[in-house]
Amino acid sequence: MKLTILPNWGKWLSLALIVSAFCLDFTNLADAFIRGYRDGAMLTTHSEAMPAQTSSDNERTFPIADVLILLSIVVYILSKDKRDDEFINAIRAQALLAALLITSVVVILVSVCNGRLDSAPLLFIQLLSYIVIFKIMKINRYTDYDEPLTE
Repeated sequence: MKLTILPNWGKWLSLALIVSAFCLDFTNLADAFIRGYRDGAMLTTHSEAMPAQTSSDNERTFPIADVLILLSIVVYILSKDKRDDEFINAIRAQALLAALLITSVVVILVSVCNGRLDSAPLLFIQLLSYIVIFKIMKINRYTDYDEPLTE
């Protein structure tokens, strides 16, 4: 069963999406950094120039950066590798299973601790754990056979 849909250049597309998400969300990151600096122990004379912000100022109306980050992760996962053979497909299937198990353990632990987990962080955990597990398994496969590692 083929688990890839996009060609190899999809990895570059995902990188472009991550950079664009960072550029879109840079003002929120800068505001959070300035607020943390102002509210921290290092108060300067600039504190009078910066008015205090309420929590309603920090809320984004449409989280386009979050959508772009999620989309870039999905594009990266669905992109082929340069060396895309049956063994890589088997590694992908094993990594998907391991990511599902990790997500299940996280859900169970959060449920036992009477916590609440939204769907977006859960999806990020699952997708990022898949990428990490797949890369580790792929590196182990190529170092076992002393072949050069190329993507």
